[in-house]
Amino acid sequence: MSGAKETPRQKMIGMMYLVYTALLAMNVSKDILDAFDTVNAGVQTTNITLSNQINQKYTAFEDQATKDPKAVPFLEKAQALRTEANDFINYMEALKWDLVKRIELEKASSDEEAIKTALESGLLKNSNTTVNGRKMYDINTSHVKSRDNYNKPTAYMMGDPEGSGKAFELSDKIWRFRKEIFKTVGEDHIHEMGLMTDSIFGPKDFVKEQVGENAAMKEYTLKDDTITIRYYGAKIDYAPGTGDAMQKSWEYRNFHHTVLVADVTLLNKLISEAQTAELNAVTQLMQNIHASDFTFDEIGAKVFAESGYLLSGQTYKAQAMVTAWQNSRITAMVSLDGGPQREYTSDGQGVINLDFNCGVGTHRYNGVIKMLDPKSGEIKDYPFENSFVVAPPAVSVSATKMNVVYRGIDNPIAVGGGVGGAISASASSGSLTPTGNGTYNLRPGDANEVTINVSSNGSSLGSMKFRVKDLPKPTALIRNVVNGVVAKNALLSAGGVIAEMKDFDFEGVKYDVVGYTFRYKTKAGTTKEAKASSGAFTEEIKSAISQSNVGDMFVFTAIQVRGNDGKVKTLETPIGVEIK
Repeated sequence: MSGAKETPRQKMIGMMYLVYTALLAMNVSKDILDAFDTVNAGVQTTNITLSNQINQKYTAFEDQATKDPKAVPFLEKAQALRTEANDFINYMEALKWDLVKRIELEKASSDEEAIKTALESGLLKNSNTTVNGRKMYDINTSHVKSRDNYNKPTAYMMGDPEGSGKAFELSDKIWRFRKEIFKTVGEDHIHEMGLMTDSIFGPKDFVKEQVGENAAMKEYTLKDDTITIRYYGAKIDYAPGTGDAMQKSWEYRNFHHTVLVADVTLLNKLISEAQTAELNAVTQLMQNIHASDFTFDEIGAKVFAESGYLLSGQTYKAQAMVTAWQNSRITAMVSLDGGPQREYTSDGQGVINLDFNCGVGTHRYNGVIKMLDPKSGEIKDYPFENSFVVAPPAVSVSATKMNVVYRGIDNPIAVGGGVGGAISASASSGSLTPTGNGTYNLRPGDANEVTINVSSNGSSLGSMKFRVKDLPKPTALIRNVVNGVVAKNALLSAGGVIAEMKDFDFEGVKYDVVGYTFRYKTKAGTTKEAKASSGAFTEEIKSAISQSNVGDMFVFTAIQVRGNDGKVKTLETPIGVEIK
């Protein structure tokens, strides 16, 4: 049976529905985008931690080289690698920022204007984050406006089918950096260094363990470079203009039809892999120095922690080692918070992995690494110690409209759930005074808003914005007056007008009455008034009350008060009194 002919309006509605359905089909789930925000924040924190670990490793290496010339050639290789790593990581940070600018800040006429706009909108957390000489752009992906748009990111990263996008430049730079890793540690360790743009690669025996006898020799020649890297692996060839091969390439799989938050997260992940590769390579260089080449009396034990600040439920992890290792197992006896000692054994390369699960608070641990001196044949002790903080879970619920503080008084503020020592807080205006156990007194300034910024060991943990208001007005009253009625003698004994704060939870808030107007009628029917410059009854007012009769009415109006903030306020509600 054929259907009735559609009207133009019906056709238009049908077309709009199809378009709407298509848009829904292409829309990325909000939960997925939120998950990218969480992952990106975690990777960014990991990158800062890795950068600090790398810096500690170089410091230990340089210290060792000052004690024995045999370490100098290995240090020179490490320093050359650091230069390459700095260039590569700075390139990826700049690529990440340029991608965000082109999509989110395309109206900005300069980089300075883009940074200013990003800071004001919260898209960029800090204007100049430099960690150990490396520029880092800390992008807050939760503030990305075009969260589900993948056309612009794809166009920027992929370009045309011939491979003109930034993704292809990036993969070439990844290979160039891997070349430097290859030159530093040799092919026996190249598969341990991450940054995989191939499915499997490495020495022949390693690849055969993974894929069997199908492993084949591959070659990769860097553009404009005479060095050819040979390896066994399973990289799928990319042929420009071939759709199937294009879709199998590393660039396509990672940057085709991906949204901006995913691209930022992936770039941060690649930065993390690059730093891990650098850390592993420098560690390998240090391991190449035989322990017997050093005088052990001049070496100390060191601890490298993943993080000194944890949330409740997380496991503290660290590595304890001496600056020159033997390829044999060593042990460490470790005590946490003065408790019994626990024995740890190294992984065979001199690294002892420590792990603690602790409750909320500041924790200290100390231990002794026991190691064989190859010259004397004796076991020597190398002591170490460190500390870390465990904070309550970083989950909070607050009524945003109730985030109010008041001028002129101390507003109690709690930060970090009472974990002291490792957490610090500051206010954008006014003063913030610590009172112990994670609490502070905030005294706001003249601004209408104040932001509390919280940090630990130089790393930002977040902030909270409060609205600043003047103290609310008090209620004026006269003692002994009940429901507006009072005996003459009781009114005289009250002595004057006072002001009280009712249902206000802050302690120490006080208002003084600094003036009012007293109005009354005489027996002859004439209305008179008297002025007071404090809360007390003047002699004129006392005389009028003394001469009053039952039924006479008095009105106290234009009552002025001064509070802790020093401001004089006029109360709108007068006090009416009838003599009984």
